[in-house]
Amino acid sequence: MKILLLIFLTSLIQNSSQVCRVRRPRPHIIVIMGDDMGHNDIGLRTNQIPTPNIDALGYNGVVLDRYYVQNACTPSRAAFLTGNYPIRSAMQGLPIVAGENRSLPLNMPLMPQHLKNLGYRTHIVGKWHLGSAYRSSTPTEKGFDSHFGYWNGFTGYYDYFTDFNSTAIEGFDLHDRFETERGYQGQYATRVFTERALDIIEGHNTTRPLFLLMTHLAAHAGRDGTELGVPNEVEAQRTYSYIQDPRRRLYAEIVAELDRSIGQVVRKLSERQMLENSIILFFSDNGAPTVGPYTNSGSNWPLRGIKLTNFEGGIRGTATIFSPLLKKRGYVNKELIHVSDWLPTFYAAAGGNLADLGPIDGVNQWPTLSLDTPSPRSEILVNINEQDNTTSIITDNGRFKLVTGAFEGGTYDGYFGDSGRSPDTPPYDPFAVLQSETNIAIQELTQTPITRQQIRVTRAQIDLSWCRNDSFRPPLNCSQPCLFDLENDPCETTNIIEENPEIAERLLRRIADFFEVLVPQGDSTIDPNANPQRYNNTWCTWLDDDWCVKTPNNTRLF
Repeated sequence: MKILLLIFLTSLIQNSSQVCRVRRPRPHIIVIMGDDMGHNDIGLRTNQIPTPNIDALGYNGVVLDRYYVQNACTPSRAAFLTGNYPIRSAMQGLPIVAGENRSLPLNMPLMPQHLKNLGYRTHIVGKWHLGSAYRSSTPTEKGFDSHFGYWNGFTGYYDYFTDFNSTAIEGFDLHDRFETERGYQGQYATRVFTERALDIIEGHNTTRPLFLLMTHLAAHAGRDGTELGVPNEVEAQRTYSYIQDPRRRLYAEIVAELDRSIGQVVRKLSERQMLENSIILFFSDNGAPTVGPYTNSGSNWPLRGIKLTNFEGGIRGTATIFSPLLKKRGYVNKELIHVSDWLPTFYAAAGGNLADLGPIDGVNQWPTLSLDTPSPRSEILVNINEQDNTTSIITDNGRFKLVTGAFEGGTYDGYFGDSGRSPDTPPYDPFAVLQSETNIAIQELTQTPITRQQIRVTRAQIDLSWCRNDSFRPPLNCSQPCLFDLENDPCETTNIIEENPEIAERLLRRIADFFEVLVPQGDSTIDPNANPQRYNNTWCTWLDDDWCVKTPNNTRLF
């Protein structure tokens, strides 16, 4: 009888434990993605551009020091949403240009589709940039319950027109799902997107988990690829007068507006009592294009390279994450993490079975983030672009990196960008961080105040100014493979391949393995039928032509 009673009680406890696990509410997942922001463009690393809300996320949560993204917009977004390296989705090349019929594979499930299987409501606000020739390629056909934003790589900060100066076509690009939203013209994009995000949070049924992806226009150059739109240009020039470059002053205000947006979102989560069960991630999709086409005067100092290169300046991302669910907070994580890891990481944090995701390149980093344990990732395929013969891989837990080939003949492989360390630059302001909306909301929840000492230690831990004298700009030609020791040379100043041929050979073999599974890029020809002049000067899903509003009696092509 006692044995039967023991069996019954054991079964009851096990069943009760299972019920508790099932009933545990899944966390709200809020991801805020900046666009074309440089490594040296947040307050954690520079005094030049104050970002107290972004900083507060890191000081209260985790600052990611070895976080890697792809070198351009489309590939990074593809990796983030699919959990795969872009070579699996044919997105490993240049970003999609408006009018190209390229998109993610229809049979490759995305993060919102997986999260919907766990009961999430899914929303995206802002940029898509993963194909819009067909309706089936757009966000609400790929798992998002709503999309308010633009389909192409950028749009105007005020007029929401996309004008590709290399193709002589322009069109309006702001949509609510498939409806054109011209009523927002004249309103500043960052604020418009923020208001929509706040509305989504305000209207959300908190009995269900929320996945909100905010993909800002900031700090990408807008309109024709040169616009740096701010609410008040005169005020921006005055506020950041200590910055020598007038365009970088505008860039600083764009970043500041983005930072204020983050504070508003965190405050709204607090007001809705959602913050206590939220994961909030901020990161930039790639490095800044300091020079060249679509330059925004962002800075990746002191790293080598810019956006579109495989050097650290193009791919070493800026990221902070906060959640009260993290068991360890207020520290710098130096483990190897890749943008493709967020899908399995979020899915695991939400209680999903990782087997549901199938074979993917991303790995679950939740224990790494929450406990500061070693990363399960030992290598990152930086990229393989079979069209311009550039490749790169990082191995040995982040120590060695191989780079082959040179984008645009190596024009952008040097060192660019403002150090932000001129004598005129104001000192860092810890008080602004402490008084930020983000910090106030988090402190009300956690009651674990951050200190000035913690701020100093954190900034010192991620400071890479030691790795390169600003006047030291060694030439480099990686048309033949280059090998770098990132642990001792994160600025990639010295090619060590001659001293380590066996390491280089091993990394080349690993790249060859990935070549075997690469899906070739699609046709990047711009389709004349995409011309917005056909569709009331609006970008439309032109290969679903019957859905598009036509321009009366218009046959003009570019």
